[in-house]
Amino acid sequence: MRLAVLILASLPLLGQTEIPKTEEALRVLFLGNSYTYYNSLPDMVAAISNSTPGRRIETKSVTRGGATLQDLWHLTNALENLRAGTWDYVVLQDQSTLGENYVDGKWGVNEPNGLLRWVRIWNAEIQRKNAKPMLYLTWGRKAYPEFQTGLNYAYAEAAREIGATISPVGLAWKQIRETQPQIELFDADGTHPSPLGTYLNACVFVEVLMGKTCEGATRNSTTLRVPEDTQRLLTEAAHFAVEQYKAGILTSLPKPDYGTLKPLPPSTVSKAEDFNGTWRGRATMYNATQDVELKIEGNGRSCRGSITLSSSQRQTSMSYPLSNCTIDMTTLIFLTSDPRFLVEEYKAVIDGDKLVGTQMLRNTDPYVRLQGSFELRKD
Repeated sequence: MRLAVLILASLPLLGQTEIPKTEEALRVLFLGNSYTYYNSLPDMVAAISNSTPGRRIETKSVTRGGATLQDLWHLTNALENLRAGTWDYVVLQDQSTLGENYVDGKWGVNEPNGLLRWVRIWNAEIQRKNAKPMLYLTWGRKAYPEFQTGLNYAYAEAAREIGATISPVGLAWKQIRETQPQIELFDADGTHPSPLGTYLNACVFVEVLMGKTCEGATRNSTTLRVPEDTQRLLTEAAHFAVEQYKAGILTSLPKPDYGTLKPLPPSTVSKAEDFNGTWRGRATMYNATQDVELKIEGNGRSCRGSITLSSSQRQTSMSYPLSNCTIDMTTLIFLTSDPRFLVEEYKAVIDGDKLVGTQMLRNTDPYVRLQGSFELRKD
């Protein structure tokens, strides 16, 4: 059964139950996407800090739906806000799967190359403001709990790279999903947080930032309403995750498999001319299966030809001339220039009566990793 939370729009207005604060507020800037702005996470962090004993937290956020840290740098005024304000912490949240990663049609969390590159860039600006970076470790999607492994490794590596603290939200989600599945942390779309999910996120942030739990927060505030038993379970899960993090659970993690193409088999070709002709078959490229027609005309080590990719489901058909086509006795290598994806590199060998190959995107964007494979037979 889905449990309900009432969160009024005026989260900062805590009325007569706000606990007086005498210390200067801790100022936190959140930079992220919809995982940050759903249910107003920064406002909820501030509201909880105001409704529990201890120092107050003031928050501000710059967000953009679906944004990577690279997008936040180029497409928003996040940098302007960072430079203009005075901050104790700056929270960095990357895209929920760290970009786009398809290997042989299988979707997964991307390798952390983009995250690592852009936390370094952001951290240089954060250090200039004498602030501290904090990384927002998010959660695996509802249908893909295994994504958590890739996210844990990526954020742990990024934190080690720049000396950042992690807010281990994803660990708290894992704890609730495994021990209290009746608490619905997800919105109906299976990716964004429900109000309860955001409450859990806020509890993790408050404990990491202030060293205090959310115990009593909903009973002290007129604007947060969580059933007492649920509030206790969420508080305990947040505390469990923070204690796990402090104990070093994210230290020295083995690198997970972010998706790997099978190596090409040994070639059975006897001469370069064996590649000549028209080959047809199927390819698994990116997130789709396509029909392939490959025409090869070789002359020694050099070759020319064309490739046609067709999808009856999508009702598309695209043909490209081959460039940089070479035959190194046992291996066919060529490039295509797809206006959608810049340059794609193909490698293939002859295995019996089949042409077996791989295809990958040559791309300078560390947030995009697209690879596939194909198997063709000669007409």
